[in-house]
Amino acid sequence: MKKILRIIGALVIVCCGVLGLSACGENKKVADNTEYYDAVTKTLKLQKSYTDKCFYSDGIGSAKVASFTDGDTTLFRLDKADPVLGDTVNIRYYSIDTPESTGSVEKWGKAASLFVQSQLTSATEIVLEATGVPAVKDSYGTRYLGYVWYKTADYGEFKNLNLEIVENGFSENKGINTNAYPYFNKFKEANEFAASIQLRLYSELDDPLYSTDPVDTSIKEFNENPLAFYNEEFDAGSKIRFTAYLKSITISASGTHTFVAEQYDPETGKTYSLNVYTGYNSSPASSMKLGHLYQIVGSVQKHYGVYQIAGPVYSALYPADDNTHIKQRDYYWTFNSGVGYTSHNSATLYSDITVTDLKIDGTVMTVTGSAQQCKSSGYADAKSFTFEVKVPAGYTSELKVGDKFSVNAYKLDGTKDTMTISDVKNIVKK
Repeated sequence: MKKILRIIGALVIVCCGVLGLSACGENKKVADNTEYYDAVTKTLKLQKSYTDKCFYSDGIGSAKVASFTDGDTTLFRLDKADPVLGDTVNIRYYSIDTPESTGSVEKWGKAASLFVQSQLTSATEIVLEATGVPAVKDSYGTRYLGYVWYKTADYGEFKNLNLEIVENGFSENKGINTNAYPYFNKFKEANEFAASIQLRLYSELDDPLYSTDPVDTSIKEFNENPLAFYNEEFDAGSKIRFTAYLKSITISASGTHTFVAEQYDPETGKTYSLNVYTGYNSSPASSMKLGHLYQIVGSVQKHYGVYQIAGPVYSALYPADDNTHIKQRDYYWTFNSGVGYTSHNSATLYSDITVTDLKIDGTVMTVTGSAQQCKSSGYADAKSFTFEVKVPAGYTSELKVGDKFSVNAYKLDGTKDTMTISDVKNIVKK
């Protein structure tokens, strides 16, 4: 039995076994989500020749795994490269759509992802079959559509992994009965089988790799002991809930959004950060604003060795304990004319501050100054701000009325106008 299925089997306890309920009047088998099936998959054979052919131009070709993404997308390295497109191809598995496990996290998503990894890790040979000649891309224009065939040392014939995913209840059959889906009848048969035994997607049983109730924590607590929230053996994390402001954002070449969430401790002046991955701009969470304080609810993941939170379900209109939403607007401010305007930092990005008054009382320096909010078309009218920052006893400021400086500041209390600068060393005179 495959490794991933043994893992799932060890985690799921099903009191009713795998036999149907007697009330149904029949001895019908019902899956307990620990078993592996390939009876339908084995009946589909690879008929096309792939020797010395290139996937891009010939629509078929042999390959090896370059990296895994999720249950229906894998990056492969082609054995025969295309002179223009190269030797790597991102395959979106055709006729299926497994639950999400990256940008958003859904039930059976991680299990589907691990199933694909398990099958292809054991592969001795892999062939990619495109849906057309030459190969064609999906509707996003970033991945190529195709079927993934593989052999193992235990089974010397090619299996269609797309079909196997359906037969094992990780995806519905997404094909339709047209010439564009040459294997439709097999996918239909596999889908009907999985549904008939209530396997995974068709089951009311819990997914042991899917966390439902969020655990309350802080970024500091998470960073001190991440393994309390993440199981390395199963590559699966808990759903957690914490409060943080969004400090910055990185948008990848493919359009995925990753925020840096940060917490500030006013007592120590220290900050603690954690990445929050929201996926593509089609996700509502990708429109969250820098500077706002949020309750963030998401699942712990590890991406290239770095922990991140993924799958935050954002709600601007209906804040709730189990979703991501704003706790305080305009919490973390950037006063820096050198930072460019974006839609994400539009709420709390201002020009450098021009000092209009400054006083030091003991170990507290109070600075009053004016700044302009950055807009897409330029700057708005100047507004007045008051800042406070702790300083050493006997401190003498280099700033004077009329000087300009840049700084990041916190509005720790949304009901008050005074803003906090965490450290006098963060003030940069211009």
